Formats: sequence, structure tokens, C-alpha cells
Amino acid sequence: MKKLLLLIAVSSLVSIISCSKDNGDTMENNDVCDSIDITYDTGIKAIIDGNCALPSCHGGNASLPNFTTYDNIFSLRSLIQSRVVSKAMPPAGSTPLSADNIQNINCWITNGAPK
Repeated sequence: MKKLLLLIAVSSLVSIISCSKDNGDTMENNDVCDSIDITYDTGIKAIIDGNCALPSCHGGNASLPNFTTYDNIFSLRSLIQSRVVSKAMPPAGSTPLSADNIQNINCWITNGAPK
């Protein structure tokens, strides 16, 4: 039951974010993503581990989704993409992701989030 409620909450959040954020700064250019060949193991894991799966965030805080495994990240890939591209994550006060890291996460998910 808790998983169902979490799924509903995450889905609602994704819908709200996607409807409220239209700043023209999204990177949905498939031509760019066609030239980026990145997998979870060859680049995304390092980005997530260094910026998201920290003990105080998505690596140990029980109130936040856990990003320490591929399966957890894969199941939340659309939410992650939305939050990263809109620059809502990492949160204010944290070191922002570089443009390259944002593009790599966006293209990785656009390309099917290969392991």
C-alpha cells in the first residue's frame, strides 16, 4: 500500500512539474542525444554517486528516494530527467550539475537509460 501511495505521489509530482515548467531550457534535441553513447555503468553512476546518492540526500535519507542502485534510478528516470533538466535538482545550496552532466543524464534517459 505504501508503494502504491508513493507511486501516486511521484506521478502527481511529475505531472505538476511538467505542466508548471516551460522555460524553453529543456534539452529534447534528439540529434544531440543520438551522438551521445553513455550508459549507467560508463558515466551516469559516477554523476549520481557524486551529486545525488549522498548520505544526506538520495543515498541514505529514508524520506527521499534511494539512488544507490540502477533499478531504483531506472524506476524514477522520468522524474530524475524532469528535475535535472529543469535544474530543480540538486537543490539550492548544493553544487549545481555541469551542463555536460545535465545533457548526459537527459540523453541517457532519452536513449532508454541503458545499463
